[in-house]
Amino acid sequence: MSPLFGEDPERLLRRPVGAATRPQTTRLIVMVAVVVGLAVLGLAGAMFEILRNSRAEALQSAEQSTRGMALALTGGVSRTVQSIEILLQSAAGRVAEWDLSRPFTERDQEIRRLLRFMPHIRQMAVLAPDGTVLADTGDRSMTVRLDVKAMFAEAQAAPVPLVVGQIRSGRFLGAETVHSNHQFLPFMHVSNPGGGIGPVLLVAAVNPLYFKDVFASVEMPSSARIRLWRFDGTLLVGASGDQLYGPGDHAAAPLFAQHLKASEYGTFVDDGAGSGDALITSYRTTLNWPLVVSVGVSRDAVLAEWKHAALPLLWPAGALTVALLAAATVLTRSLVSRVRAEAMLVLSERVLETMSNGVAIADATLADYPLVYVNPAFQRITGYAAEQVLGRNPRFLHGDDRDQPGLTEIRQALAEGRSALVVLRNYRADSTPYWNELTLSAVRNTAGRLTHYVAIQRDITDQESQRVQLAEAYARIERYSAELERFSFILAHHLQEPARHISVYAQLVARALGDNDDPEILSNLGFLSKAGGRLKELLRDVQLYLAMDRLAMTGGSCQAEAVLDKEWEARTRDVAGCDLVSGALPKVQVPQRRLADLFGILIDNSIVFRHPERPLRVKVDAERQDDGFWRFSFSDNGLGIPPEFLEKVFGVFERLHGRDHFPGNGVGLAIARKLVETLGGRIHAQSDGVTGTTIVMTLPEATE
Repeated sequence: MSPLFGEDPERLLRRPVGAATRPQTTRLIVMVAVVVGLAVLGLAGAMFEILRNSRAEALQSAEQSTRGMALALTGGVSRTVQSIEILLQSAAGRVAEWDLSRPFTERDQEIRRLLRFMPHIRQMAVLAPDGTVLADTGDRSMTVRLDVKAMFAEAQAAPVPLVVGQIRSGRFLGAETVHSNHQFLPFMHVSNPGGGIGPVLLVAAVNPLYFKDVFASVEMPSSARIRLWRFDGTLLVGASGDQLYGPGDHAAAPLFAQHLKASEYGTFVDDGAGSGDALITSYRTTLNWPLVVSVGVSRDAVLAEWKHAALPLLWPAGALTVALLAAATVLTRSLVSRVRAEAMLVLSERVLETMSNGVAIADATLADYPLVYVNPAFQRITGYAAEQVLGRNPRFLHGDDRDQPGLTEIRQALAEGRSALVVLRNYRADSTPYWNELTLSAVRNTAGRLTHYVAIQRDITDQESQRVQLAEAYARIERYSAELERFSFILAHHLQEPARHISVYAQLVARALGDNDDPEILSNLGFLSKAGGRLKELLRDVQLYLAMDRLAMTGGSCQAEAVLDKEWEARTRDVAGCDLVSGALPKVQVPQRRLADLFGILIDNSIVFRHPERPLRVKVDAERQDDGFWRFSFSDNGLGIPPEFLEKVFGVFERLHGRDHFPGNGVGLAIARKLVETLGGRIHAQSDGVTGTTIVMTLPEATE
């Protein structure tokens, strides 16, 4: 016997082949049977798990679908509402410029022009609190039937400027039409434009079908139900059958009673108040307005579609067929994934090749970050071919210009492994310089490791050239303006001496004539003397106006009440019948001399333009504002200013009366405006042209 095998080798060789292999075959068959059995059991278990997971995925996909639709629809609704809000704010800005004494047809035409590109707004009206229609794009006889007080109250009580009212029947603003097939949504905005016009209500009648068109722009299943709500549960735009619900029917619904209180967006299953038609519902609120968009998909419809898709998997075709199918499925999925990956790579490369901006990709895992890809736009912009740049660091584009601030930022970004946006001066292959707006993006793999840098360069040479030219033009304008102002100041200064000589020598000639009683000569000398005096005063006012920018307006503060009392006493000492009424005036961040000039101008104007039939009465008040300024009101009971001239009186040399009636050169209020605006404040006049004038101005609060 062989010690190696334990049997005679010759005997072993003589054994029949079948006898030797039968146990191995059996074991193989058993193994295969076991494997197949386990495969069948595993397949059955896998089928069950697949069905269970696919059901969960179908519901999850429906949730994701509703969330995506809610997000897209919320964006569309927000853009629409924002456009309406901008329209109403623009109209409110126009209202402040209206002259209500002019025909209303002009105002109607002005706001009609605002609606030229707003087809979803059927009508817009501007209403006063008493129901007066200040402007209207529709039938005024219908609009006056609106409950303006209720709409004012609703708009003023809202926490946001733009208020969306309940949906109403009819095509236009006015009394609600019960049997009308048309509807509109009132968008309301209360504004206080000033300029003598009190608060107004701007109302826009918006076609709700426009929102349905926005809804229809998003691809969605047939079972989807989309609704637009207010935060109080009022349904604004809904699906078919929703017209049966009233304004408060949904206030107790889970969306408003529970989910909106917890989060501004989310997804939940709405059982429809026990109706049996459960909806997978996602909702989102708009960013600036109390509106909610909800998208619901029937849960039963989703499961029915899932069952229809999963039914073929329930028909077994045998263990081998199922195994082959499973293997084929795995292989197919692998191939499909590979094909998709390759297709995405091809698509990405084609996208990069068609981009107008240069794209370069550098390998961040290798030393010196060599380029591994450049697109045709990069080659066109730089003048380098791909084979000339691949494998090189892109610093060759900078030439010898290595000390640019943008390069320092790039080096820091590379050191920190982050993205950056800089402007660089690069050089093409022919050494021609060009300006490059470079966006450097760091790319990381799924493990978070930095693998590549993608650099997108945009040629901004033309823009940079235009920017430099514009900066030079601004510098020239500023220089010319300074020279012109200096010349005007010096000219006004030097012309005062000839003006004084005219007046003085006219008086000397009159004195030399002595007893000459020629009335024409004496009259002409008198006119000449007065003209010289007026010219001197005019030049002095011009010099003061031009010097206003050079005067120190910071670094000093004073008590406004003390300055006002002192100026009033000094300027009304020789004027009878003048009365000053003022409350406690604050301390302001204004040099005392400048505040005295300001009060002096206003007091002199009140004295000069006082009413001849009543004693002069001046009232000064101050009210603190939230922006760090005090709002002063300087009111008198004088002649007043016609409303159409309220802005004109602040112009240089602007006079509403001749010098024969009232003295002055028409520079005082211009100096006052320049002084106030130099301090960072604002000034304007209010008057009805009969009972007096109020000068309203803002002065900075004292910081000392």
